[in-house]
Amino acid sequence: MTKYDDLDPRTQLEQQITKDLKDAFEKRGFQIRHNGTTTSQSTGGLPDIDLWNEQIHINVEVTQTTKSSSDREMLSISDHLNKRKKEFSKKKCFTVYVSPSTHYRMINAIHDYNTARKTLDQKIIPICFPTFELIIQKLSTSHRDIYPIDQILTVFDRYYEFVDDDKILSIFFEQLFPNDFTLKKDIDDKEILQHAKLEQDLFGELEKIEDRLREFGIATGSEAIKNLIYLVFIKLFEEKKESRREGKNYFTVKTFNEFQQAHGQTKKKKAIHKLFEIIRNEEEFQKSELFTKSDHLAEGLDDDFVIKNVIEPLEKYHFYLKKVDGLGAAYEVLALRSSKDVKVGQFFTPKSVVQFMVKLAELETSDLVLDPACGTGRFLIWAMDDMIHKVSGKDSDKTTESIIRKQLFGTDNDPNVAKLAKMNMYIHDDGKSNIWSDDGLLLDKRGLDNKVDVILTNPPLGKINYRKYGEEFLKRIEVIPRTIEEPDEENENGEETITGNVMKGSALFVNVCKYYLKDKRDSDAKPEWRGGKLLIILDEGILNTDDYKKTRQFIRQNFYIKAIISLTNETFIPVSKTPTKTSILYAIKKDDSTAIQTEPIFYAHAARVGMDTKKRIAPNHLMNAEGKDILSEYQSFKSKILSCYNGLQFNRKRFESLGFTGGLIEKNQN
Repeated sequence: MTKYDDLDPRTQLEQQITKDLKDAFEKRGFQIRHNGTTTSQSTGGLPDIDLWNEQIHINVEVTQTTKSSSDREMLSISDHLNKRKKEFSKKKCFTVYVSPSTHYRMINAIHDYNTARKTLDQKIIPICFPTFELIIQKLSTSHRDIYPIDQILTVFDRYYEFVDDDKILSIFFEQLFPNDFTLKKDIDDKEILQHAKLEQDLFGELEKIEDRLREFGIATGSEAIKNLIYLVFIKLFEEKKESRREGKNYFTVKTFNEFQQAHGQTKKKKAIHKLFEIIRNEEEFQKSELFTKSDHLAEGLDDDFVIKNVIEPLEKYHFYLKKVDGLGAAYEVLALRSSKDVKVGQFFTPKSVVQFMVKLAELETSDLVLDPACGTGRFLIWAMDDMIHKVSGKDSDKTTESIIRKQLFGTDNDPNVAKLAKMNMYIHDDGKSNIWSDDGLLLDKRGLDNKVDVILTNPPLGKINYRKYGEEFLKRIEVIPRTIEEPDEENENGEETITGNVMKGSALFVNVCKYYLKDKRDSDAKPEWRGGKLLIILDEGILNTDDYKKTRQFIRQNFYIKAIISLTNETFIPVSKTPTKTSILYAIKKDDSTAIQTEPIFYAHAARVGMDTKKRIAPNHLMNAEGKDILSEYQSFKSKILSCYNGLQFNRKRFESLGFTGGLIEKNQN
């Protein structure tokens, strides 16, 4: 609720905003004029309020109108701006559109106007009441030399990113208030809520699209999965192209009609096939083998269907700039409807868990990161983002390029999912992904043994038949159950025999990860911190049942265990519909398997992970803005561990004297 919400639009709203603008801008050398009276709105043909100095003219348009009817004002708003530019041709001219909230149709209309003009001015920015009130309050109460006008105008330079009110608030924060940590927390909290709601709404829209695909007999089964994913990818590709100013986004109703006419498809109605063909044949995709000639949309898919059932309903969403996992959501819809509940849990590790594990890994910009069961690529995407944000120095461009092109590896044995991960990595700026359709248990054939710095993964939770892999694999895997017969005259040592056929996938993956990880990732670190890092989600049966005693022995023998974080059994319900008890294991590979761990292990339980079973926002015990979380507790634990070394030897008594104690992180949370 803002002070503007209940004001009479005819007699109070423009008058109050005029007063507030004077408080903020007169001291910065501007004149402000309301084009109405003290008791009436501005007259037709003029903007509601004018701001100007010798170099700049800003129209301020004010309304109480909301929802879809607001875009009817676009014609007059653009006309006012065009007239002011003709009148003051030597000035930079802008418009600020202030409303309770900006409907997506108005956002899109403003976006079309802004992008159609190649000049650096003549841009319109929509600002909702809460953001406007916040900005005015800061400008009014700050010295005029803080937030000078040139700095304020930099917001207009980012007109390509004006996709919704929350994004615009973030732009103001980044351009004007980057050191306001209270505001940052408010924005971050709001973004989490908004992002979750957006993904939930998107999920519903994608379900409707899939219903339509089946209803019209266009695509069913695996073909429905492919077609929906291709359509979402087209939208993401076009958004990315436009945001990088590399061309027009042809996946809006208006621009798609333009594309249809330009390619002579107004009668044939197959422009969507032409658009996908153009994208599929991009040189970058050919080199990375992201698409082949066999990748095509269903023949029954025509432009009328796409416009009505795909482009129109998705036009309100901006996947690329809002970092929405549209591809993941598309596959999730189809996979759940195909009853792949257990499998889908593997592909869709909740974002809060992914972010936590990436932060726990403390990645370096030089790390080679692997996910041998990558699903849709979420671990790799967040790892890439984390590493790039740490890049600095004169060679930052070169380092960033290396991260993107050479340091992120993933594999999935489902070709459709591997392709999806490749698409996701491309959208997140890795156009030449090292993503393979391959079995993550067999990456020695890819030359990855002793090459990887960090593994982040959520391998299959179900059981895998290990006998199908053959003798060489079985010799390599130590966790497989074996029996040794009593020695006799013919066999002095006793013959070893493999027993059983299947075991939990995560046990097998722990075993092969030992081979993939480097013996020494950091030679200068303490002995128990030198090797490659493994962060893996395990079925808790591996950690506490007799059947997997040998796996636990293997882990202790080959790794230093840093942390075990038990996850609530509700963690995967939003995506798999099935309660699954899992834990995060964080371990570092030993370079001497005979060495015994001397450091204590960090244990924790996350009763909440940021989302409840119905995909609603919930507390997040793993990582939160207040710093009262498992990540913060672990970092404190680690700091005390490292402070308790005498040379290369850990001093347990000193650690115990520091009084590290456990307890509830959020005592009042249910």
